[in-house]
Amino acid sequence: MGSVILKFLVGGTAGLLVWALLEPSAPKNIYSASWGVWEGTFILILGSVIGLAVGGLEGYTRGGKIHTSRGLGLGLIFGAVGATFGSGLGSTLLHLCFRPDIFVSEAPMPARMAARILVFIPIGMMLGGGIGASSLTPKRTIQGFLGGAIGGAISGACFDPVSDIVGGAILSARGQHSGEVGILGRALTAVLLGAMIALFIGLVERFARSAWLRLSLGRNEGKEWSIDGNQTFIGRSESAQVPLFGDANIAPIHASITRQGQHYILTDNGSPIGTFVNGQRIGQVALMHGAQIQVGGYILQFLLKGHAAPARGPEAYAGQAYPIGGPAPGYAPQGQPMQAQPTRGTVPFAQPTPGPGPMQGMMPMGGQPTQAFAPASSNPTVAFAPVQAMVGFALTAMDGPLMGQRFSVPGPLEVGRDCPAIPMSFDAGASRRHAVLQPGAGGLAVTDLGSTNGTFLNGQRVSQATAGPGDMLKLGSTTFRVEPA
Repeated sequence: MGSVILKFLVGGTAGLLVWALLEPSAPKNIYSASWGVWEGTFILILGSVIGLAVGGLEGYTRGGKIHTSRGLGLGLIFGAVGATFGSGLGSTLLHLCFRPDIFVSEAPMPARMAARILVFIPIGMMLGGGIGASSLTPKRTIQGFLGGAIGGAISGACFDPVSDIVGGAILSARGQHSGEVGILGRALTAVLLGAMIALFIGLVERFARSAWLRLSLGRNEGKEWSIDGNQTFIGRSESAQVPLFGDANIAPIHASITRQGQHYILTDNGSPIGTFVNGQRIGQVALMHGAQIQVGGYILQFLLKGHAAPARGPEAYAGQAYPIGGPAPGYAPQGQPMQAQPTRGTVPFAQPTPGPGPMQGMMPMGGQPTQAFAPASSNPTVAFAPVQAMVGFALTAMDGPLMGQRFSVPGPLEVGRDCPAIPMSFDAGASRRHAVLQPGAGGLAVTDLGSTNGTFLNGQRVSQATAGPGDMLKLGSTTFRVEPA
């Protein structure tokens, strides 16, 4: 909710700034012809500045100069147009539903509040829609319309009560019996219009989103991106909807997420180092709630609305069969039936084809298939599982001073600031004796040695775990990718 509160503060500050700049030039006589001109200018500039501030913030939170500049420029233009158009629409509705002098007469408070709300709803709705349109996303535009309408209604409802409460005190200070006393009402309205529109745009967007990515490992951890378009690009490019900077291993357009009905399909765009889901390199896969997407040194968590948080860390999902070049098991393109697949727990397995010849089964995480041989004799067939020799592994540094360097792990290896095998004396986040790495047939066994800051595998803190090729191991403040030797 931090980003929503920030939008609230930025929108309110923008409204206060406009009021402070323009209020000294307000005509003293609200019946003069110049009042209408000033009021129109006030609405135009108010919409422009709120659109500039909130639209720019929307672009900045997405990341990258292109998104920020587009949010600033389009927010300014659409904010000005939206507020002006909304003001005209609100005035038309006012004249259709109320008498023209409703605001300058002794009309009852409820009637004036209803009239003010009727005027401010179109202003807020069109201004919010303009801010949403600055993202060039239809879904965000609709959310902007709805959030702006709610914010405009709340702003309009507050104007007359505040003006009436402080109006008598202002007239007494002036030594007058009558006059225009809307100065504080306009101040509060300008602040509330900006703050409430920004607040409800953020709240509507948050509650209406159906899928999003959360950065769980990398710079700006905790940052989120809504998956609100038909296709969302992930990469180092400034134009990517999910920009990830600071890692030269990430391609400009590294991967993309495409929405197909209720499914979200992650596709690697031919990147040199590949895209990994739950520790396995993929070509294309249907994403599940809680899936850990590894792009270079970054780890993103894919989340769906209405799903509980994953009960297990990503290392527990590493054996899932995500094929390179094809969709995940259990996924069928639209219009085609899904074929049932045998399962063992939560891990899909390929079903062997029966027949008189050899049979092969699948073992996750690089194990060798068990083969059954039929000898020429009449003795019964016996299945033998060959014993696999110890496999060597290597660690490639993904960030920090060691970035790009590769360290072999041929046997048991202790790592830390005082351990010479991997020079980590620079890393204040690593303990002197941080962890022990032990290669084996099932993967690289990782044992934390009671380190102060912990050992993390794919973003989850572990005391003992097994890492496979493609997994991300964080020791101190340095992240390594596990690779076969």
